[in-house]
Amino acid sequence: MRTLLDIFQNTKDILCKYDYHIYTTKRVLFLTNSELKIPHLMGMQYIGRPNQFSGDYGAYSIKKKRLTINSIEKLVRKYYRTEEKQKIMLEMIYRKLNNLYLLKEMFYSYSKLYLYEKTENMGTDFYCDYLMVHERENVILHLGLVKSADKRNVYHCNSFMATYQDDRERDLFFRHLSKRYEINKIIREDKQTKEKETIYISEQTALREETGVKRGGISQ
Repeated sequence: MRTLLDIFQNTKDILCKYDYHIYTTKRVLFLTNSELKIPHLMGMQYIGRPNQFSGDYGAYSIKKKRLTINSIEKLVRKYYRTEEKQKIMLEMIYRKLNNLYLLKEMFYSYSKLYLYEKTENMGTDFYCDYLMVHERENVILHLGLVKSADKRNVYHCNSFMATYQDDRERDLFFRHLSKRYEINKIIREDKQTKEKETIYISEQTALREETGVKRGGISQ
């Protein structure tokens, strides 16, 4: 069984070693993250006192193994009184932890990836400005993106959740979001070397670029 530190480190390898340029027909989003965002993606804000294990203290506690898989249930049972609430919170946390290893597919998937824009009148239970959605055969992955406070078109990952295809409310997080864009391309940029690599391209975009190259070749 994977440890909490394993999940943290794997998520960090995906989100923090690289920046991502996400292209849609409307705009390009620049996605960058630090490890301080990871405890929130793991659901650690729901254990202990409110936000006790979010941000830098959450990252520190996981890395020092002061917070482990075994301690999650103890903390939830300590801070939530009813069994029903404890059950709900534990299920939500483990949905995150059990599916975070699939996060890589949000950027590399060969199926269609979509970006939903949150507007003032159309809401979602996610606190985010954009919601990336990837549907697999048995699970739907959701990754919330929030705008940087001081930089235009720069975003950070703020939330993650998985719903299962047999859930009654499987589309809960995006059913009311009317603005949906297919992601055309994702370019990954190494933070250290600044090398860039196209890691996802939609079928339509690939065909359009291939046609453009051929036309260019003919014209020459």
